[in-house]
Amino acid sequence: RVNYYPIVAGGMIGQRFLNGSSSSSRMDDANGGGNGLFVIIGASAALSPTPGMLGYGSAKAASHHFLQSYGPSVAEESGATSVGILPLMLDTPANRAMLGGDDDGNDNDGRYSKMVKPIHIANEIGEWIKNPHLRPHSGSLVKVIAKSRMDGSGGAAFHLVR
Repeated sequence: RVNYYPIVAGGMIGQRFLNGSSSSSRMDDANGGGNGLFVIIGASAALSPTPGMLGYGSAKAASHHFLQSYGPSVAEESGATSVGILPLMLDTPANRAMLGGDDDGNDNDGRYSKMVKPIHIANEIGEWIKNPHLRPHSGSLVKVIAKSRMDGSGGAAFHLVR
């Protein structure tokens, strides 16, 4: 069974935020006249088939499709930008638990090296808010890949996918 409720909910939220009259005026007021930013977190895994995770892949692929279909028209109507961010895997306690291993923050065996830290995504969104000219075009999907180094530092690389 596939749970399609996230797809329906995502569509409703996106329409209310991007196209509703009260939300449009709120975005205009908050962002100086139609310069709003709507970001969804998709998944790079859903860019290709996900046979072991059918429900997850379907929901994420649907959110990608919604954003790509709806984003350009919203940009024309309200000046807002809609962007999908597609990490390989977010560094969250639940994802660490799924991979197993020590939960002490160490990554001695490299199993967490491909996880993207949420702070790196937040920093990029912050740059897009401060500098709208750096944003991808509305309706774009941006893949995020962790840049891990031996010393545990790194960051993330953002690549335009579609």
